[in-house]
Amino acid sequence: MGYQEALRRIEEAKETGATELDLEGQGLTELPPELFSLKLLTELDLSFNSLASLPPQIVQLINLQRLTMWGNTLSSLPPEIVQLPKLEWVEFFPNPLTCPPYELAFQGIDAIREYFASAEEGTRTVSEVKVILVGEGASGKTSLTRCLREERFNAHEETTHGIRIKNWKLKTGDQSLRCNLWDFGGQEIMHATHQFFLSRRSLYVLVLDGRRDERPEYWLRYIESFGGGSPVLVVLNKYDTNPGFDLNRPFLKKKYPFIVDFFRTSCRTNNGIRNFRQALREELGKVPLTRNEWPASWFRAKARLEEMNDPCISYEDCETVCREAGVTGEISQKVLVDFLHDLGIVIHFTEFDLADNHVLDPKWVTEAVYKIINAPSIAERNGLFSKDDLRQILRFQEGDTYHYRWQDHGYFIELMRKFELCYELEDGQVLIPDLLEVSEPPFDFDEQGTLGFLLEYKDFLPPSVMPRFIVKRHKEIKDSLRWRSGVVLEHPLLESTAVIRADNEARRIHIAVTGTQPKAFLTVIMLTLREINGGFEGLKVSERIPLPDDPSLSVDSETLRVNLGAGVERFVPEGAKKAYSALELLNTVDEEKMLKLLENAPAGIENKESLIKAIGKHVMVEPNFFGLGGDLKGLAGELWLRYQAKRG
Repeated sequence: MGYQEALRRIEEAKETGATELDLEGQGLTELPPELFSLKLLTELDLSFNSLASLPPQIVQLINLQRLTMWGNTLSSLPPEIVQLPKLEWVEFFPNPLTCPPYELAFQGIDAIREYFASAEEGTRTVSEVKVILVGEGASGKTSLTRCLREERFNAHEETTHGIRIKNWKLKTGDQSLRCNLWDFGGQEIMHATHQFFLSRRSLYVLVLDGRRDERPEYWLRYIESFGGGSPVLVVLNKYDTNPGFDLNRPFLKKKYPFIVDFFRTSCRTNNGIRNFRQALREELGKVPLTRNEWPASWFRAKARLEEMNDPCISYEDCETVCREAGVTGEISQKVLVDFLHDLGIVIHFTEFDLADNHVLDPKWVTEAVYKIINAPSIAERNGLFSKDDLRQILRFQEGDTYHYRWQDHGYFIELMRKFELCYELEDGQVLIPDLLEVSEPPFDFDEQGTLGFLLEYKDFLPPSVMPRFIVKRHKEIKDSLRWRSGVVLEHPLLESTAVIRADNEARRIHIAVTGTQPKAFLTVIMLTLREINGGFEGLKVSERIPLPDDPSLSVDSETLRVNLGAGVERFVPEGAKKAYSALELLNTVDEEKMLKLLENAPAGIENKESLIKAIGKHVMVEPNFFGLGGDLKGLAGELWLRYQAKRG
């Protein structure tokens, strides 16, 4: 019936001379030939059909300007699409495109034109993939990589401090694959640095040690946050020493649908390795990146970058290499470098400019970073070091792969600073919060009558949240009062002090604020924590307000807003023995509306005073700014500073 309906709409468009045609959701597996007679069409919507390809006849729609193909099963586009002279806008989300790769086609018609111009001398399949092994230290990840490569088991395998990268060539069906095996050290101090190198479009292997209590959900959440939905194979290793070790497999597969399957292995006896290796082969062939069709010029650029002796080059030099290899388009160059990052060949950080460098050799940067965070001298000083200390820490020793020049030392500090692993003190020293003392130092802070707030992480409190928070707000640290799981802040402008503590076992962050402008300072703190939390995909966080007469109980702030919106002013929170006023409990500023003032009316905000007036006017219109009162000037001051920084 869908095909007949499509024919009816096509005939109607032909009779009326229509310039727009909607064939969305008709169940089409192919396009009716009659469609290509509509020479006047400027807009065509083919979304949510079952089209696996577009026919070359699409070129006959000579006036087509907009083409929408959401939710089909397109694996390739015809080269003829670039011959449409007026085509300006295309949308293919989400289609499993491999020719051109979806990541490039997503950039628009100009990128597609670049691709087919490069593809005139031919294309071939990528046949390469990055496999990332994660898990606790000494769980057997390195031994498992040895087994995959059919190497002899080493009962005295050294602990991985950093990342080991090995190549593995194998056959999957009719395809020869090169796997880049990344074996991550599992020590706690290194978890925060994994964010440098965990990538999408990869395959993950989670290795658990059957002899110990493991944290499978900790690692699954970690992969979910950084892996972008990449598939995961879970290995229950060393089962020869604990054959009773198992997991609630149905529960975990339902909760984490990206889990492919579970495997029992013993690297010492080789039991289970054959089944795991075969499953891995099959799954590797399904990774989308292994089916992408690259132009010959992309492979030339890849080969030249891999052959270079320098561990890192500038963005301009990378462009030159690509251009000389025949990858001339700016979009194509960017997509290619992103692909090389996901393959583990190049490390390139798109989140920020880092001295304009593309790191060609991942081992070069990983060895340096892990040498720094594992340096005994830095650990003894609870994370403090000077730039001169790196001369000793990074000096070449027996067994090292690289000689690090002192000119490169600043690059590694900049990298760590950009990823919020460290910050620079006023005296020029650098501090790594992950290495601070564990014990909370003594200090005076009367928590009676403070403004309290609580963040409750449902399944996973990433270990890097508190260290990154300390880095972001380090200029407000009071009297060097900082420890591994907490910090005391003092905001001069707001005349307020706050204590922020993380309870990693309970997956909570407690905030207590006192002073002249406590609500404004709480807003600043919450903006920072939300920014950090927002960087973790799928992270579930409840922002909670403690009950005034029983701080051990709290209520979700969003629940309060929903109750008020539904007209429920008083209610009994869970665990409480009496009713509370939602309006009184919701005693924090709705800062999101404040920030919209900066985004929606920048022309009218010329100084801090005009911002205060704008906020004041907004408060009169929006009574949901509960309890704002005297905090107005302090919050406006902070927002004004943020606005100025945003404008540069």
